[in-house]
Amino acid sequence: MANEVLQKVGTQIRFFVTGSFSPVDVATNWTIGSPTDVVVLTLSAVAAAAGRQSDKVDLGATRAAAYEVLGCVDFTGETPTVGGTVDYYWAPSTHTTQANGNVAGNSGADAAAPGGALGTITLTEFVRQCIYIGSLVVHDGASVQNGFVGVLRPTGRYGQIIVINNSGDAFEADDIEAHTVMNPIVDEIQ
Repeated sequence: MANEVLQKVGTQIRFFVTGSFSPVDVATNWTIGSPTDVVVLTLSAVAAAAGRQSDKVDLGATRAAAYEVLGCVDFTGETPTVGGTVDYYWAPSTHTTQANGNVAGNSGADAAAPGGALGTITLTEFVRQCIYIGSLVVHDGASVQNGFVGVLRPTGRYGQIIVINNSGDAFEADDIEAHTVMNPIVDEIQ
């Protein structure tokens, strides 16, 4: 009998603000089960052409080779530019300590990107040093929008999610709906 390489559901990694997260519509909520282990990513009031970085996350010594990344954002109105994007990047790190071993020397903390970076690096220069994951393409028909972003193949154990708002509209000034999830794609021989 031949073996098959199948995929199993791994433990979801969630990025949002725990005290604020309370999606009104389950249709746009990507979380599986009750969130317990959450990585902080504040997307409240991120202006158009601005970015945000999450707290550093530890993917584990034994981890999936790839992750499905799904995003959900909330706009101040239904005014993002049709075809605009919310772009997602991965800033790899080599160190467990939040402030150590980060792209461009950033803080490793939830902050406006590139928070705490060394020198005068711009957001554009910063993301060129990160791994591009993909984009959530937006429309002008809803304030809360969610979708598939891309597949991340992290190069190491630690890193941060970077979110760049290129939608033409600011994000809502709360974190009730906004969140990002990474679902491990775990191959298993059965």
